[in-house]
Amino acid sequence: MQENNVNNENYEADMSTFESMLEETLATPTKGNIVKGNVVQINGNDVLVNIGFKTEGIIDISEFYNEKGEPEINVGDEVEAVIAAESGGGGHVRLSKKMLEFQENWQELNEAYEKGKPIAVKIVNSNDKGFQGKFGEVNVFILNNHIDLRNRTRKPEFYLNKVFNCKILKLDKRNKTALVSRKLYLIESQEEEKDKFFNSVKEGETIKGTVKTIKNYGAFVNLGPVDGFLHKNNINWGVVKHPGKILEIDDPVEVQVINVDYEAKKVEVGMKQLTEDPWLKVREKYPVGSSVEGTVVTKKRKGYILEIEPGVDAIIPNDELSWVKSAKVQLNNGDRASGQILDYDDENKKIVVSLKLLTENPWNTLKTKHPEGSVVKGKIVNITDFGLFVDFGAMIDGLIRKNDISWTKNIDDLNSLYSIGDEIEAKILKIDPLRERISLGIKQLEKDPWKEVEKILPEGKVVETEISGVMKEGIEVKLPRDLKGFIPSKELDIDKQTPEENFNVGDTVKAVVTKIDKRKRNIMLSIKKYKADSEKREVKEYLKQFDAEDTSFSLGNLIKDQIKNIDK
Repeated sequence: MQENNVNNENYEADMSTFESMLEETLATPTKGNIVKGNVVQINGNDVLVNIGFKTEGIIDISEFYNEKGEPEINVGDEVEAVIAAESGGGGHVRLSKKMLEFQENWQELNEAYEKGKPIAVKIVNSNDKGFQGKFGEVNVFILNNHIDLRNRTRKPEFYLNKVFNCKILKLDKRNKTALVSRKLYLIESQEEEKDKFFNSVKEGETIKGTVKTIKNYGAFVNLGPVDGFLHKNNINWGVVKHPGKILEIDDPVEVQVINVDYEAKKVEVGMKQLTEDPWLKVREKYPVGSSVEGTVVTKKRKGYILEIEPGVDAIIPNDELSWVKSAKVQLNNGDRASGQILDYDDENKKIVVSLKLLTENPWNTLKTKHPEGSVVKGKIVNITDFGLFVDFGAMIDGLIRKNDISWTKNIDDLNSLYSIGDEIEAKILKIDPLRERISLGIKQLEKDPWKEVEKILPEGKVVETEISGVMKEGIEVKLPRDLKGFIPSKELDIDKQTPEENFNVGDTVKAVVTKIDKRKRNIMLSIKKYKADSEKREVKEYLKQFDAEDTSFSLGNLIKDQIKNIDK
């Protein structure tokens, strides 16, 4: 009796399970339900799936196409899909694998938006407003100004069919689409990467990078999340006039971190720091007093810079270019120049070099070859208001000042007497190396006539001279040794005391020297006195005749004779 009861209970349980299974099998498919099944047949464009209902589900074969447009599905494959319609063609249930993926992608999109996480978007098309993309099966849109960073935006073709991480800006739950931004993702990613970089970077460490941009003052090296600044002075140990002569864009480089500004998030790098500073051995390699040769690379206010070797530079101070300061030595970039090492400028890392020490000091040579007092010959190279410049073979021209041309003449216009290129003889009066002056003189070739004027023209001396000037006050006459004399109007003939009416330039007159003023350099003469003296001499000579012939000569007889001569 007890055994029968057990059997009845088991039977009832089996029937309950069977009825449940039968109910499920015969249940009507509901739209939106997710089902699983195996592919039982592929007929043309239809994939039939056994989903456990009284009828199979059907999925369009296009939902299994890969990127090449080829179907990737076989009989027996397990498929998960959503019921798109409760009945389809031939009584089958219409299924959609893509619709299920869309639902899953939409759910993922919502979760990513809530958590602020980026999503991967494939760009499939573009228009005048922006780009159309796909997150799985969900359509998204990117505005033109959000596809890239402002300074990196490229043509639309560059972005098509590529996958980019983007930040979700807004969800359209009604149309189940989203507005996303690649630009904001890049900005936030860069900031995160920057933070990581500056949290780990240390001064002195070596990093590999790529030359990104080149400026005349340096270059920027891409170090991944940040760009490092490479100043041109840190490219190598020598003078770098322009980084473009050494670096090219996209060149791979190895640099050392030399300065980090953690607050401003900036980093400075150097290349030369990875090699030994050649200045450390400069004293050993280039001792003081030795000669050195280099190439002129630039001109500074204080002198010229020579490159002796890469990383070792020298400076030629302006004072060391020539023994003659006014020589204006000119060097050009690329010129080779030699000099003697004087010293080391450790602060600026420059060898101090002298060009002039390799040549003889011309001032020493000049004093030996042309001492003061010697006579030189040369050519006039310049004429100024104050004198003549003469090249007589020295390194600097000599100057003959106006007042050293003649002892007696006042020359107003030197061009009236001399021309450039004229050969001239002069005496060296003074050599002044400190002021770089050589003074010459022409008049010093002969003695100063005023020092011996009393011998040349003593008072009472009669001269026959040519008139060189006529004026109201008197006449000017030429005298020996280029001296000039003056005869006042009152010292002319008694009947010719109006000079302008009675005398002309070029006329010859006889006069006697009456006064010499050496301080004022004046020589005064008199025609009147000359004539008076002449008459006295004639009378005296006449009287001498009578003294010799007739001792009974008397003044009365002389007067009678004179009267007779007059009557005749």
